[in-house]
Amino acid sequence: MNNNTAWWIRYLLVIVVTLVLGAALGELAFFQKTGISALKLTAANLVRFLGYGSALMLLWLLAQRAAQELNKHAGWQPQASHFVLPLATVIIVPAAHPVLLLVLGGLLGPELRKIYDWLFILGTLAAAIWLVLSLYQHLEALLVSLRGARSSD
Repeated sequence: MNNNTAWWIRYLLVIVVTLVLGAALGELAFFQKTGISALKLTAANLVRFLGYGSALMLLWLLAQRAAQELNKHAGWQPQASHFVLPLATVIIVPAAHPVLLLVLGGLLGPELRKIYDWLFILGTLAAAIWLVLSLYQHLEALLVSLRGARSSD
């Protein structure tokens, strides 16, 4: 596998290692027992936040790189690049909800928690609208380029 195609494997491997480390370190007893009581934050939740949050950030960077790489090619790939970031955002925004709660959960009272939840609902809906608009604007061109690629094979 050449360097032009191996980049995504590096991203996926680092994402998996980051998730595993965040989960594994968060299970260690001294991480669970140590914390900052004023913030209602344990070291376990902090390390989970860092691990899972980093994995989500890396997923976003992977999507950005994938869109750039697709744009470098001919045929259907530049058209497909229009869907990568919106689709990643539809996945990442709701996944970030429980991750951010790892550090903020103890600080949010019932009213702030409702506002927090609504912010993520609106963010997820905005990401979904972005994906639908991308599909509306670019799906026909993608299908045409796919038909062209199939007929030239």
